[in-house]
Amino acid sequence: ADKQVGMTTPIGINLGKSKVTPLTEAASDYLCSFRLLKDWGDYFVVNVSSPNTPGLRSLQDVMMLSSILDLLQQENHLQKPIFVKIAPDLEWEAIADIVSLCQTYQLAGIIATNTTIRRDGLKTTTIAATGKSVQDEAGGISGAPVRNRSTEVIRFIFNQTQGQLPIIGVGGIFTPEDAWEKITNGASLIQVYTGWIYEGPWMVKRILQGLLSQLEAHGLNCISEAVGLKAKN
Repeated sequence: ADKQVGMTTPIGINLGKSKVTPLTEAASDYLCSFRLLKDWGDYFVVNVSSPNTPGLRSLQDVMMLSSILDLLQQENHLQKPIFVKIAPDLEWEAIADIVSLCQTYQLAGIIATNTTIRRDGLKTTTIAATGKSVQDEAGGISGAPVRNRSTEVIRFIFNQTQGQLPIIGVGGIFTPEDAWEKITNGASLIQVYTGWIYEGPWMVKRILQGLLSQLEAHGLNCISEAVGLKAKN
């Protein structure tokens, strides 16, 4: 982080509970990490949705998440933007509850979504190298399989908040069309993970060029005018 001083590229820091920390001590764990890193991050993400840390997703429960956010914002004093990153596998009621918490604790926004633990709809059912069924594998699935669900979640959050809570859209973004879909369903910003791996860093330039073309085609002046266009219909 010291080497980044003076650069204009924002640094986001993803906070997750340590694997060995009991769930009952999760809030203190997040607070400890935030205290250590708050001077180096431009924004922070409370990640309670990774499927790779045992029990982490249970922290999406309203009471448990509330205890985390309460400690963080007491320390933060609203100085650093804090986001919550949620799973795509939550029920609508659970998502609505988390959205309400985001508003209560004046978070900067919500990141939708993390990877999915669902395995339905995959073209591959067996892993060639091991012969195991994909249903038996642990961990989350990213990329194209999560694209539609993440867009549904983005649209739901946008409508729940009437566009008042910024959303960072994630999940299955490979092309300008994918990015446009996320934005017009309510995402103010987008992030890429799997697409970056498969397409390489030049995908960013292609997406930006494609988004400019979409703005021109729709007679819009800036991305903010496109946010939620489809969700409002």
